[in-house]
Amino acid sequence: MEILNTLYLYLDALLVAPFRLFSVPIAGFYFGTFVLCIWCILLGEVTFRIANWANRAHMNKLRGQAVRMHNLSIKAISLKDKENYRSCNKQANEAFGKYFFNMITQGAAFLWPVPFALAWMGTRFSGVEFQLPFPLPIIGDTMGFAVVPVNMYILCRIFWGKLRHRLPFFHQGPKVGLDEGEEEMISWAELEKSRGLPARFWNNGESLEERKADPPGNAAADRKNLP
Repeated sequence: MEILNTLYLYLDALLVAPFRLFSVPIAGFYFGTFVLCIWCILLGEVTFRIANWANRAHMNKLRGQAVRMHNLSIKAISLKDKENYRSCNKQANEAFGKYFFNMITQGAAFLWPVPFALAWMGTRFSGVEFQLPFPLPIIGDTMGFAVVPVNMYILCRIFWGKLRHRLPFFHQGPKVGLDEGEEEMISWAELEKSRGLPARFWNNGESLEERKADPPGNAAADRKNLP
């Protein structure tokens, strides 16, 4: 417990230092809040990259499964196999759902420092209020300190998005999704445009017209990859 208390005191001294650089209190408050927002953004970026690296194999597996089942569903409907189409399409939707919600959870790594920063500012500036030019319903004629860091964080995020690409470590965003051996996703638009499944999507390069011309025994070979 003593170690945690000592750690908090050192962290508190580090965070409050920028607020004391200006003799004018309001200038120090805005500058210190700006520095705190930059710390939140940097910490969130680093955390997101670590989480992406640790979770990359799992995300690739989910996305690969989703693409594979989606492609199999389109191949099934091209062969007029409605039963396998429904089965593959259901599994593809489930895999896409898991991938989507994992991406949302992983993206939360960007924001986790913000509530901690607001909690710390509450211990220092809970009594700070800003007078509004006119009263607002429910809010009244004053607003608490939180209005400044929240809005400044949003502005810093916008500025960071434009600046990040010029920085050495952050210029390249983390890779999300498949990187090696990615299976090309078949789009419904391409299927409609080609009036059938393009030849490159069949394992042996045959077009759908050639498939239809095959005897039933050969067409059954296409279904061996369907669950």
